[in-house]
Amino acid sequence: MPDPARAAIEEQTGPVVCIRSAEAGLTSGIAAHVTTTEGAVFFVKAAPSAAPIAPHYVRERAANQALPTGIPAPRMVWADDVADWHLLVFEHAPGREANLTPGSPHLPFVVGAVHSIGIPCLWPGAPSVTVKVSALLRAAEEVLAGPRPEVAHYGPLVKALDLDDLTGTTLLHADLHTGNLLADDDRCLVVDWSMTCQGAAWVDIALLVPRLIDAGHTPAGAERVAAQVPAWGSAPVDAVTALAATRALFAARLAEVGPAHLRAKRARTATACRAWVEYRTG
Repeated sequence: MPDPARAAIEEQTGPVVCIRSAEAGLTSGIAAHVTTTEGAVFFVKAAPSAAPIAPHYVRERAANQALPTGIPAPRMVWADDVADWHLLVFEHAPGREANLTPGSPHLPFVVGAVHSIGIPCLWPGAPSVTVKVSALLRAAEEVLAGPRPEVAHYGPLVKALDLDDLTGTTLLHADLHTGNLLADDDRCLVVDWSMTCQGAAWVDIALLVPRLIDAGHTPAGAERVAAQVPAWGSAPVDAVTALAATRALFAARLAEVGPAHLRAKRARTATACRAWVEYRTG
């Protein structure tokens, strides 16, 4: 990070004496827990404005500025562009990655957090979830166009996905997984709003279902957890199945690229999505 950018952060936090990098994720920017001389801890995210990942930081900044106080998320305390870098400073979020396994004490807090998110989106510039799902569809179509007879029967399911079923004005995190759900003994915080969008209220919990299956739930059990979020009741049956099939093929496509640890995670997601599709289609 260039010196002017680092200095701008320390003007807000105070002198930094300890930096602990966050676990590597999908993005190439800086993500670190910083401790000041006064013992205060902040979470810093930063990336060069010319980096391919920069639009995610711009979206995260705009989304966090629009988050209502009732959303269970750490607050962004400062953000600016300095020396051609996007800089974001957040409150430090206590807790650890939520345990989504069956019977986990974290599950009620996760369900509560997902329910809390499902409010009208107050960010006027929020993109529609259909932008994200359109990208999933393009990848799914690439897979279907290849020599993969084992997924040929997914074709009609994917073609049946009607993007209008996903539209709406509800705030969506759109990337719920254990790394973005931090739980402790009495609550769950939702972090990393870089994919925030607006759409139908049921979409967030539908996107979480494969994560529950990957954590050990049966598809039926995962749907029972999903049903604890009231918005799940409004989900069109065919749209859910079509979205699951599309995401299965998208994850399979991504499992072919990137570092080995990411390919392995994507392969697990694809397996979970396939299990869900087979359950829903009988």
